[in-house]
Amino acid sequence: MNRTLIAIALLGTSISATTAVHAQSWTPSAEASYAKATIQSAGYSAVSDLTRGPDGTWRAHAVKNNAKVDVSLDRAGRVTAN
Repeated sequence: MNRTLIAIALLGTSISATTAVHAQSWTPSAEASYAKATIQSAGYSAVSDLTRGPDGTWRAHAVKNNAKVDVSLDRAGRVTAN
C-alpha cells in the first residue's frame, strides 16, 4: 500500500514538472517581447517595427537621447545602433 502511494506521488510530481516546463516554452511573441525588453534595458525607448532576420538578429526603430535610431539585437544579446 505504501509503495503504491509513493509511486502515485512520484508520478504526479513528474507530470507537474513536465507541465511546468511546457508552460515556459518560447513562442514567437515571447521572443519578440524579450527582444524589445532587452533593447529597452539598453537605454532605448519607443521601440517599434521589431523584426527578426533569418540570421536571428532582431532589428527595430527606437529613440535614444531624443534621436531616432535603428537598432539591432544579435544572438549574443548585444544591442547596437545602426
